[in-house]
Amino acid sequence: MTETPIDDRAALALEQRLGAVIRAEVHRLLRKGGVPIPVLVAVTSGLAGGILTMLVMNSLATEPTRVMTTTSVETGAFVCALVLSVAAVFAVGRDHTGQLGLALSLTPKRERLFTARLLSWAALTATSTAFVTIVIAGLGLVLSRGNFAGSALVSVAATVVGSTSMVLIAVALAHLVGRAFGAVLLLIGVNLLLPLAVFAVGAMIPEQAAGTIDSFVNMTPTPLFMQAISATTVEELGPGRLLLGQLGLAVWAVVLGGLALSVFRRRNL
Repeated sequence: MTETPIDDRAALALEQRLGAVIRAEVHRLLRKGGVPIPVLVAVTSGLAGGILTMLVMNSLATEPTRVMTTTSVETGAFVCALVLSVAAVFAVGRDHTGQLGLALSLTPKRERLFTARLLSWAALTATSTAFVTIVIAGLGLVLSRGNFAGSALVSVAATVVGSTSMVLIAVALAHLVGRAFGAVLLLIGVNLLLPLAVFAVGAMIPEQAAGTIDSFVNMTPTPLFMQAISATTVEELGPGRLLLGQLGLAVWAVVLGGLALSVFRRRNL
């Protein structure tokens, strides 16, 4: 039986379903030529940073504490997210100079391809961060003989969600610029130079306005990320501060993602 044009179109539509495109993008990221080595570096660095933090804190304390576990989890997640953010910027920038045209020939609907690429990075980040933080939290539970399990669970959940939002911000910035070098500069500018610049302005204005400047600083991605993963503060300050950090980081990811999609729709490749 010969295939009809209708059959061909049906097969193509099936292949271009969002789930299929996401799976293809994840496979592309993990195969040779993707980002398997940066992911391995991110996971290894995150584990090393978190475990080292825990061992140092454990050696200084008379007995294991809740803060030892949560701080170590936060450190591991921070390192992992930092490496993955840089890897994402370079990977997206590289795609814009080569592979993106081929990807669009296979998935002409730009919105679907863009969404699949964002979600593939989200899945990769969430999985990597979950592995790192669960291992570190598990070590903390072993050292504390099973104590502080609730705090460890909150810390793992908060760091996975916060790290995912942070890497999505990096992916969106890279799509906005379309070049790896420019995206790295923009990533540094948004995450490091922007809060420093706002802080510097605050040092030159009257003291009465210092609170406003502090609020602006705290609304930039890096302070929000630190706030979003700060499970250590939940027991003393409640979950409100952590949840506000998560919300603020998510807003950055959504706004920058929307801008990046708008640019992606119109970019000539």
